[in-house]
Amino acid sequence: MSLIHLFTLGFRENYLIPGLIIGIIMASCAFIRLSYLFSYYGISKRNSLILRSISSIFIIVCSANVQSTVTLLIAYLFGCSLLVDIIGIIYKLISKKGLKIHKNGILAIILFIIVVAYSAYGLSTVSETDYNITTDKTNESYTILYISDIHYDTIQDPNILVNKISEMNAVHPDFIVLGGDVTDEGTSRESMIKVFEELGTLNSTYGTYFIYGNHDRQPKVGDYRDGTKPYSNDELVSVIKENNITILEDDSVVINNDIVLVGRKDAGHGNDIKRASIFDLVNDNKFVLVLDHQPLDEGNVSKVADLMISGHTHGGQIFPYGLVTDLSGKPNYGLYSFGTMKEIVSSGFCGWGIPLRNECNCEYVVVRVN
Repeated sequence: MSLIHLFTLGFRENYLIPGLIIGIIMASCAFIRLSYLFSYYGISKRNSLILRSISSIFIIVCSANVQSTVTLLIAYLFGCSLLVDIIGIIYKLISKKGLKIHKNGILAIILFIIVVAYSAYGLSTVSETDYNITTDKTNESYTILYISDIHYDTIQDPNILVNKISEMNAVHPDFIVLGGDVTDEGTSRESMIKVFEELGTLNSTYGTYFIYGNHDRQPKVGDYRDGTKPYSNDELVSVIKENNITILEDDSVVINNDIVLVGRKDAGHGNDIKRASIFDLVNDNKFVLVLDHQPLDEGNVSKVADLMISGHTHGGQIFPYGLVTDLSGKPNYGLYSFGTMKEIVSSGFCGWGIPLRNECNCEYVVVRVN
């Protein structure tokens, strides 16, 4: 990740006002809190005022773009400091004396380091998550390997995927689904070729299928690592097909005359892409599995499908995004029911943009249809 990407992952105008409000709150608290800290270390009032003013302005400027690593780290440091202040107040009420490591700021720094270290570890660890789905519509049982949101060679060590290939092959899947965002704006042409070569070595009985995510075709030029698009959409398609991976985009295939596998076109950023109605894609009484990178349109999909699998959410990735999504009632992570249809939302193999993760594990998913 370049220095500029520490401060921005692409400006989002709709986040400006909320970001500035949060930034002003954090900056105001920091201005007051730092006065006590600088006083403890004997810094003069004049120098303290200058340092506190610079710190507050920096916080507000960074908060104008909440979608950055630096802004997140500031918010976490603010949260750790606030939590430690509460601990310090409680300790003083009980013991009638102050807590030294609270006054000198060391406790807040220790807590901040623990949070960041845990978040870095969360991005470097990938586990298997299993689901069992029961149906009377298939003649056989099937094992499905689902992998999404790899965002290859951007914020996660690319060797993690390479080292997981043999483990995923040991599942002996009947077919494999790549659920989108295998690559993104930060993936180079060489890495794009490499990731699909690796995924092409996954073994299954009925093949590997791919649906696009909202990042694969790299629509946001401003987010590219070097400011230019490293490969064309035609090159991407060519590489996918060269590795014996079938692309499904508002299309379907029948697996072993038993499962109808439907791959939907991704809805894009903010549902800005027109795509086929699910009712035009499904007309079969077999077991219907719908793949949609983003967990959307469940009301309609549930009328024709038995199972839907999505990714995209990353399970929130960074606290409190996942919590907010859960509170909103939108699918975020795990197994959901919509009428008779089950929906699985994966947290993904990696995260996006910020090289930290503290909500939901990185994962690949194994679904057994029995």
